[in-house]
Amino acid sequence: MADPDHRVTLFRARAVLPEAHWTGPPAGALAVADGMVAAVGSFAELSDAWPRADVVDLGRRWVVPGLEDAHCHPTIAADESCHVSLPPADQREPERVAAAVDRAGRSNGWVKLVGWLEERCGGTAVDRHLLDRICPADPLVVVHANGHWGYANTAGLARMGFIDDAGAVVDAAVPANGWVETGSDGLATGRVFEHAMFDIMEPALARDPRRVAIAGFADRLAALRRIQHDYLSRGVTALTDALCGETGWELLERVQAEGASPRYSVLAPVGDLDLARRLRTRGGPRLRLIGLKSFVDGALNGGTCLLSEPVPYGEPQRLRTADDIAEELRRADSLGLLLGVHANGDAAIDVLLRASQRTGLRGRIEHGSVVRDDQVPAIRRQGWSVVPFGSYIRQHGERLAGTYGRARMERLIRHRTLIEAGIAVGGSSDHPCAGLDPWQGIWSCVTRRSREGEPLGERERLTPAQALHLYTRGSASVRPGSGPAGTLRAGAPADFAVLDRDPRRMEGLEHLLEAPVAATFVAGEPVFAGHDVEVSVPDRRR
Repeated sequence: MADPDHRVTLFRARAVLPEAHWTGPPAGALAVADGMVAAVGSFAELSDAWPRADVVDLGRRWVVPGLEDAHCHPTIAADESCHVSLPPADQREPERVAAAVDRAGRSNGWVKLVGWLEERCGGTAVDRHLLDRICPADPLVVVHANGHWGYANTAGLARMGFIDDAGAVVDAAVPANGWVETGSDGLATGRVFEHAMFDIMEPALARDPRRVAIAGFADRLAALRRIQHDYLSRGVTALTDALCGETGWELLERVQAEGASPRYSVLAPVGDLDLARRLRTRGGPRLRLIGLKSFVDGALNGGTCLLSEPVPYGEPQRLRTADDIAEELRRADSLGLLLGVHANGDAAIDVLLRASQRTGLRGRIEHGSVVRDDQVPAIRRQGWSVVPFGSYIRQHGERLAGTYGRARMERLIRHRTLIEAGIAVGGSSDHPCAGLDPWQGIWSCVTRRSREGEPLGERERLTPAQALHLYTRGSASVRPGSGPAGTLRAGAPADFAVLDRDPRRMEGLEHLLEAPVAATFVAGEPVFAGHDVEVSVPDRRR
């Protein structure tokens, strides 16, 4: 097994875990060749096999498979970071909101506030009249943190053609699967839902991207570089951008071409097949189209998901029927692509199960937040995979319990039940709807406690090893063509994180909540290193 071409690098460490939930004795070294794992074993064994290999000594550290965020929105997050985001305390004070609007730049003519959580401001409901006082001249859009609904002032609604001069809704101008709310006077309140909101804020779904409230390309590119660095500093080596259009793809192409990037997989909007056909021919080893994206219902965090037992103050959204999803499953299958379907509520999941019965096809359930016991065997039998929210219990737990009731929390975000049923389950952040840090997600899955310490649905708790597996092999398993990715087995991509502590122990996880990882590698090359870590790897390109 000598290596005459001297193309192998040995990474020596305290412990190398071939898989996140590895229970055997850890290995002491990892052999990498051409960006792939060649072998895992003791340093003595691998040194004998490759006596001329270069050696990178990682010290007394732990090496684990690279983490993967199976559902996030880095290109949307890049745009959002270019706009104004106010803390909740400021959202309650009209003068602070007005001051933020005055400071804000204009993006394609819009003022855009993001990450909104409050429904009242200064003791009154947020509506277009309040927003008109705050921003009388320019179009203003306020995007709720869930991304599925928000508010616009009169100028904003008029720019979109959603209202006439009197403030009445022009139904013909509102997109299908969208909604502009009206008050008791029959006039628009300023609250807009789903595809009416997407028309304003998301070029991948907007009917006319020229009217979208979006920052310039250079600003979004700089923001995406920062977001990418944040992911790499947390040991993340792969992401799935769960809704990406042409302009988002161009951003990903740019950062991927610059090097030191994670691997990107993409879901393109199901309504744009021409785009999907084009993107199938573009990309490369670190950027590829894997599927199409559809929506059945609204947001868990916004109370608009479709439930068999609706909540008192919810606004359930039904955006697709079983016939619609059946046709979209066939469409994706004809292109050799996955169909990822946004379905939060159990009634939305029923729509998917009926579509699968009719077609014999299945896809990926994006979120699957409320799952009934009777649905679990059908999800497995039909072959759907599920990508629930990772950190939502920790980050939004009190809000979710207030909306859905504490009793329902036992059926909310059911990682353990789905995993134990043998269903492929991935770990996800849904960033920017929640923070991007996978360790916060892992901690949330392990503790099932809100930020305030309230236990919520403890029967769904995972062990640290199970939660780490969720964000490594689990996430890789829910995207097509992943092979052995998410492991450090021979033949897997040499994507790994280097940690100062054992992440399978609670004290190790607590440490990782605050500290960056020591280093992150993609294809055996360092893409992030902490200040005190030396990870020099020979340049094989010469």
